[in-house]
Amino acid sequence: MKVLKNFYVLMASMCLMLMGGCGRGKQAVRPPTPVVSAKVTVADLPLYIEAIGSCVASESVAIVPQVSGQIVAVNFRQGQKVEVGDPLYAIDSRVYEENLKKAEAQLMAATAKMKVDIAQLERSKVLVPQNYIAQQQYEAYGMQVEQDIASVDVANTQVAQAKIDVEHCNVVSPINGIAGAYLVDVGNVVGAMSINKPLVTVENVDQLYVEFSISENDFYDLQKFFNLEEGSLKMEVSPISNDGVKGEAYVDFINNSIDRKTGSIKLRALMENPEYKFWPGQSVRTKLLLTVAKDSVLVPAEAVKLGQQGRYVFVIKEDKSVEFRLVEIGQIHGAMLVIKNGVSEGETIVMRGQLMLAPGMKVIEMPDTQPNFFEENLEKNRKIAEKNPTTK
Repeated sequence: MKVLKNFYVLMASMCLMLMGGCGRGKQAVRPPTPVVSAKVTVADLPLYIEAIGSCVASESVAIVPQVSGQIVAVNFRQGQKVEVGDPLYAIDSRVYEENLKKAEAQLMAATAKMKVDIAQLERSKVLVPQNYIAQQQYEAYGMQVEQDIASVDVANTQVAQAKIDVEHCNVVSPINGIAGAYLVDVGNVVGAMSINKPLVTVENVDQLYVEFSISENDFYDLQKFFNLEEGSLKMEVSPISNDGVKGEAYVDFINNSIDRKTGSIKLRALMENPEYKFWPGQSVRTKLLLTVAKDSVLVPAEAVKLGQQGRYVFVIKEDKSVEFRLVEIGQIHGAMLVIKNGVSEGETIVMRGQLMLAPGMKVIEMPDTQPNFFEENLEKNRKIAEKNPTTK
């Protein structure tokens, strides 16, 4: 049995050798790989810096009482649009009105005394040459008049201060804006200059600041186009949760130093907001427009893949073989991506089907019948952002 088993093994080995010999000299030809291709194009595109920022009211005032007393009235609605001088709160003014009356009475008394002393000084002036009164007495009358004048000035100041206190009992808006929530209700007693406990906050929403930061590398590009003396750069603004809403802002401030911890620098832009499309505290996407880049090289974004050596594309040559090409990418514009270096206008690249490709392989170009997954992902991410409560 052992001899028979060895015979079968030998025969099987010989068959395999014969089969191998028969196939030698005939190399298998791999069929072309089907791919979807795209042309490299050029266009004039805006060069911009993207960043995430937030809206800030151009004017924000925490209304603090200037006098102490009890709140007797609230004269506005929460969220109401107010203008300069509109009444907000009323503080009990009775004590201050009495103080005003007292100050006015003191002013009257001081003024009357001054008039009497001035008359006495005038009478003494003609008596001195006749030696009816001494020169020293005359000078004393003059000093008394000077004291009276000073007393009248003090009394006038007290009256003015008392009037101011009475006026401060009627708390008004110092700016045009939107009133916030009630921070103090009727019946509460407030203290003068209670900075830590304001009555309400009023914010100007007609104009907003957009505050954002850019990287140190982007700042070098910004310096080429921004002149601190001559003007500002235009910026496009849109809410994170809604790209369909657009606003225009103009950079009016660049911080005087780069933050060493983050490697970024803070900027601010002023934006008109007459229709209240944006709101203080809202997170926004910003596109700081620097210039228009002429003849920018564009490829579909999905054609660019990331490998161990970096970003790359497959270029289809005339003989339908593919060439591996490293590329340097720039900004994205919708479904298209700017290529700074690596491909040229008119070249054909592989847009889909890169998975099984290797340099030198042959391809066959197929019509584009598949959905654009890149655009679908963009739309999907946008809808996710809209549903996210943190982006509203």
